[in-house]
Amino acid sequence: MKIAIFVLIILLVGTNAFWFYQALDSGITAAYRDDSIDKLQETQAHLMAAIPKLAASQEKAEIVAAFESVTDQETYEKEGCTWVGWVGLKFGDDDRLLAVSPSWSYQQGVPCFDN
Repeated sequence: MKIAIFVLIILLVGTNAFWFYQALDSGITAAYRDDSIDKLQETQAHLMAAIPKLAASQEKAEIVAAFESVTDQETYEKEGCTWVGWVGLKFGDDDRLLAVSPSWSYQQGVPCFDN
C-alpha cells in the first residue's frame, strides 16, 4: 500500500511538473512571437514612410506598375487611393506618391483610411 501511495505521489508531482513546464514554454513562445510581431510592424511603418521619398521622382504609372509586378491581384481605385494587392497608394494632384498604406492598418493617421 505504501508503494502504491509513493508511486501516485511521484506521478502527481511528475504530471504537475510537466504541466508547469508546458505553461512556462507557452508563455515564453508567446513573448517571442509578440516581440517578432512588434518588430515587423515597426519595420512596416518605416518602409511605408520611406517608399514615397524613394519614389519622389517617379510618376504614378511607374509606381503602380512596380507594385503590380509583385502581385497578381487586381488594381482598383477607392476613396482617393489606388489599391494594388494589399497596399494603398495615395497620390497628390500632380500624380506624385504622397503616402503608402497597408490594407490591414487600423491606426489613426493612415491616409487611405482617413475620411
